[in-house]
Amino acid sequence: MDVNAGSLDYPLTKKGVKEIEYLAKTLSKIEISSVYCSPVFRAVETAKILAEPHELRVQTIEGLTEAKLKAEFVGKKGRKRILITPEAFNETYQELQERVVESIEGIKKKSPGNVIVVSHGDPITALLQYVTERKTGSNGYYVLHPDPGSLSVIDVRDRLELALFNFHRKQFRES
Repeated sequence: MDVNAGSLDYPLTKKGVKEIEYLAKTLSKIEISSVYCSPVFRAVETAKILAEPHELRVQTIEGLTEAKLKAEFVGKKGRKRILITPEAFNETYQELQERVVESIEGIKKKSPGNVIVVSHGDPITALLQYVTERKTGSNGYYVLHPDPGSLSVIDVRDRLELALFNFHRKQFRES
């Protein structure tokens, strides 16, 4: 189903929990200093699963929330149509991108070391496009979009740089 959840609060599916538990196990081998997420329920739930192996408290940041859709578009079918309809949003794509980049820069200042950040498709895509310096096409729809429950790594040491894109359990056969 092609539904735009927007800021709707709903829990992760069983499949979603399984995907995130796989990432938590993978990331458990890496030293993590902090975990941040959007305050939307499914992002908090995801962040808590990822934080558990590191015994870290999850911190929420409003700037990591999904693109701000107008109320009449939240929960509607036809995600691609909505995404190319500028009047569906309460913010421009540039405003979304600036909001997310500002949030990441704030995290960078507060938290040294490896950090887990949990957000949503549109903000993650806006950040990835900023990092890779991609522009949206003439139709306004982006090309670079990670799968739900996937891991992308951004190196922030010198400048924001994409180190890993769209890693998830489905890429490997389970034994």
